[in-house]
Amino acid sequence: MKSSQRIPWSEFSQWGHERSYVLDALDSTWVSGGVYNKRLEEAFENNLHLPHVLTVSNGTSALQLAFLGLGIKPGDEVIVPGFGFMAAANVLLQMNALPVFADVSKENWCLDPTILPGLVSSKTKAIVAIHNYGVAENIDAFTSFARNHNLILIEDCAESIFTKYRGQYCGTFGDVSTFSLHATKTISSGEGGVVGCSDLHLFNKMRLIRSHGLGREQVHYWHEQYGNNFRLSNVLAAIGLAQLEMHEKIIHEKQRVYRHYVKNLSDVKNITFQGYSKNCDPVIWAIAIKINFSGLNITRDGLLEHLLGSGIECRPGFYTPEQMPLYKKYCTSTLDVANKIASHVIVLPSHASLQNAQIDYICEKLVTAIS
Repeated sequence: MKSSQRIPWSEFSQWGHERSYVLDALDSTWVSGGVYNKRLEEAFENNLHLPHVLTVSNGTSALQLAFLGLGIKPGDEVIVPGFGFMAAANVLLQMNALPVFADVSKENWCLDPTILPGLVSSKTKAIVAIHNYGVAENIDAFTSFARNHNLILIEDCAESIFTKYRGQYCGTFGDVSTFSLHATKTISSGEGGVVGCSDLHLFNKMRLIRSHGLGREQVHYWHEQYGNNFRLSNVLAAIGLAQLEMHEKIIHEKQRVYRHYVKNLSDVKNITFQGYSKNCDPVIWAIAIKINFSGLNITRDGLLEHLLGSGIECRPGFYTPEQMPLYKKYCTSTLDVANKIASHVIVLPSHASLQNAQIDYICEKLVTAIS
């Protein structure tokens, strides 16, 4: 490929009926609520084996709705991985609850279950398991620990839709699961999210909170409890439904992209892919690699800048709360593994429409830069 061509880190693609569904939603005049929300919820329930599903405005709203529905209160503590996107921590702090940051496994970069016993206090109410980059590990350990300590387990599946653990879809293990349909995600509606649960009482409570606490079947403007507006628009739900209908094709292409990177880079010195066990059948959302920069003539940030100069947009790994002043005061335990991973990870372009020739070019420029 030509070196002048820019390869974006993420790119939205249409796979099926996105355009026709959006036009149908517009023509229906139901641009806020509408039938596509219901159809998207039913499609999630059927395809991911989730008993009860609510569409929401984004993945962060999904987490906040889950926390509110579960009754997380000011002063409550919730265990959160020290490596991962900070959405859960942000919501908890806005609710005056406390994220308790836990270290992660050096193999799979997800929450380390062996750390949990030392983090539980009388204020601990829940555990958030983030399935980083599409890898889901140790879920049986989390469910067992949560049950034995009377804690709630929340699965943050923003990056792991259709990943399986022991043959079962992630999102079906916890008390509540949350998903993101952001423009960069495997299944996208541009902006959007989903909350899933098995408890009907919790589902009905979250459905009320999602729409101002209004029980519309009774009388208009009658608030049954405190609520918010976390609703997803009908237009965006139409996009999400069209994408979900084509999930098999999208996942096939995501797997192709991942396999081609592995083919090109698995034997390269100083490069390690995120690990996962035989229990996990991942749909990798973003291809993150760990690079041993010791002895190299380039730093992590220098490599990102170098690749951008070659037209390749990459991202760093997630920064840990210990590395960011905003969160550092809330770090009460060591995050040694998370810090080491965060400082050595870059995330390569991973979208499903990426061509093999583009991947070859990315790998060529990457390997040359670290050689």
